[in-house]
Amino acid sequence: MDKMSSYLNRSSAEKPLLFLIRASILLVLLIPLIVTSDPLPQNMQTFYPYIVGKALFARLMIIISLSLWLILIINRTEYRPKKSWILSAFTIFLFGSLIASLFGVGPTRSFWSNYERMQGIVDLIHWFAFVVVAVSVFRDIKSIRTLLKFNVGVSVIVALLGIAQKYGIGIPGFPYLGMDGLLRVDSTLGNPTFMGAYMMTSILIAAGLLANSLRNLTLISDWTKQHLANAKTRNIILAPIPWVFAIGINFWVMMMTGARGALFGLAAGLILCLLIYLFKDKNRHIRLLAAVSLACILAISLMFVFAKSSSLVERMSQSNRMVAMLSILGSDEDSYSIRRELIDIGFQSFTQRPLTGWGPDNFYVAYDANVTAEAFSNMAATVDQPHNKVVEELATKGVIGFIPYFTIWILIGVVFIRYLWNRSNIHWDLVLFLAAASVGYFVQNLFLFDTASTSLQFYLLLSVAVLLDQSSRQQEISPVNVNKRHQQHQVGVLGFDRIKSIQPMVLGLKGIWKMPELHVPVVIALFVLAYIFIIHFPFSGSHHTKVALEQPLSAIERMYQYDLAISKSPVMSGYPRIFLFMYLSDGWNIFTEDERTAAIYLGKKHFADGIKLEPRNWRIYLGACRLYQSASFEHPDLLDRCNQYLDEVDKIAPERIETYEARARQYLIQGDIAAAQSTLNEYLEMNPRSRHLLEPLLDIAFQEAEK
Repeated sequence: MDKMSSYLNRSSAEKPLLFLIRASILLVLLIPLIVTSDPLPQNMQTFYPYIVGKALFARLMIIISLSLWLILIINRTEYRPKKSWILSAFTIFLFGSLIASLFGVGPTRSFWSNYERMQGIVDLIHWFAFVVVAVSVFRDIKSIRTLLKFNVGVSVIVALLGIAQKYGIGIPGFPYLGMDGLLRVDSTLGNPTFMGAYMMTSILIAAGLLANSLRNLTLISDWTKQHLANAKTRNIILAPIPWVFAIGINFWVMMMTGARGALFGLAAGLILCLLIYLFKDKNRHIRLLAAVSLACILAISLMFVFAKSSSLVERMSQSNRMVAMLSILGSDEDSYSIRRELIDIGFQSFTQRPLTGWGPDNFYVAYDANVTAEAFSNMAATVDQPHNKVVEELATKGVIGFIPYFTIWILIGVVFIRYLWNRSNIHWDLVLFLAAASVGYFVQNLFLFDTASTSLQFYLLLSVAVLLDQSSRQQEISPVNVNKRHQQHQVGVLGFDRIKSIQPMVLGLKGIWKMPELHVPVVIALFVLAYIFIIHFPFSGSHHTKVALEQPLSAIERMYQYDLAISKSPVMSGYPRIFLFMYLSDGWNIFTEDERTAAIYLGKKHFADGIKLEPRNWRIYLGACRLYQSASFEHPDLLDRCNQYLDEVDKIAPERIETYEARARQYLIQGDIAAAQSTLNEYLEMNPRSRHLLEPLLDIAFQEAEK
């Protein structure tokens, strides 16, 4: 045992562990490229392939890195995280989010999210682990530059795939990109707005790497033959080229996404950089360039404010999607008017539950409870995000989550300001653009919400801020304080070692725990459990959902696949359960007797289970109700249950069109034509523009009355 324990303490064991941990963290940066659809084998494909695969791959790499890191730090204390105000705030934010989840309207959804988003507390815990491990093994700005460079490299690949998608160029291994003439590019991210946000942060990170490399260049007048013959000098001269290419290609693709939030974020980040260069840089030429650039940004902004209907802008909008999106800003075609209504609902939701909010990932409940019939006619049928991160935190986590969230951003700003205050810092230019990327990310998130690929950018930037925070704290610690802390560490953090009677036992337990024969199997066991519950089950549930939706199956086989999808991952079964209800109700008339028996059994079973998990999800109530309405001829007793469910839906989503539609259908089945007409007319008074959506029921209700 002693031999094996001493072996682990030697650098020969430390180096491979460090390499594997760093490699795992680097692999997390590949998630923008992960798409679990064709050409992967059928058994590796998932429902929501642009979301599920990315999230599960990130979690797998983070769990691997965390497991290896735990083994490393048991005997190598120098790789344990140093104190940081930002990490402390992040920890409080995590616990605040946990409390908001427990006291929210749907704790299960808050913890696990769903296949469309893959967020929730589970996801937040993984990103917390990512930051902790990253700052523990990449322990300074110089080493974390590896992560930044790799991140930019991945973004270039994603951008090139986006160009191929735009122009219909077939790329082996990416069959889903072959869409010639696509209006807005989304590449491997599946959504143009996510793509734009990812490109924006990558541009600013690449700009920081470019600025840092340019500082090492000598004047062109000094480039003599002898000077250029030196390999090191040539490398310095060539170093900026990759970053120039990355900035150009990413900006081109960002413009093709038409993501205005990303453009606003980029502009905010650049304005910050230019202002700081204007007032802090000693180089007269750089200050002049900053002033000219600011003037250009101002001129372009004014053009879109006062001359967006000009012939010049109209011609530009025909060839550039971003210009086209900017030209409709503030018009009836503009989606931001809808987002303003979502923000209003978000603030209204916050006032209703100000302390702990509705719970992470439960904005859809708040929306359905507060949306009016008139507003509903202008918005999407399903809204689960307010498209504003600040409002999202307020509405879903209340003050208990919002205060630490906002504190994190304040501390990030303080850390960057402290570093940038001293112009002589060696990584000043790089850190300036990383600060700009952080500002850009915050600004674009005022129009969007987090997803796997964009969250990665934030937590990467957060890791940089944590390192700067730790570095400044280390400089403030005097040798006396270091010695004092070391002595405190020696006697034990909890003070147990000071009690002489138990000191031998405590030291003995510590010694036993440090033996690889004990802690390595424990960590492996925890890894296996985490893999099964956090990765395998959600993947399996998502895979079976895709099979049930897309594969040619018999009715019983399709029911079985839906049932399997729900049972494999009950905590994320919202979508497969709703799809199951839709399938059972739509197919009732063509089912055989045995299939109908199975449909009723599954309907009752999954309604009861679903309501336990998501008690405020009106779609589960209406899904079961619609099935029972379809089966009411053979099972008239089910209509009583349906009435009970409709009463619940009236409380959960009082002004949604589906609520009135289901109630009117219930009245028609029961033969109460007058009540059906009254229900339909009541909704049309609130939302006259929805008549075309209710046309089939209106025809039936008023034709029956004429008879």
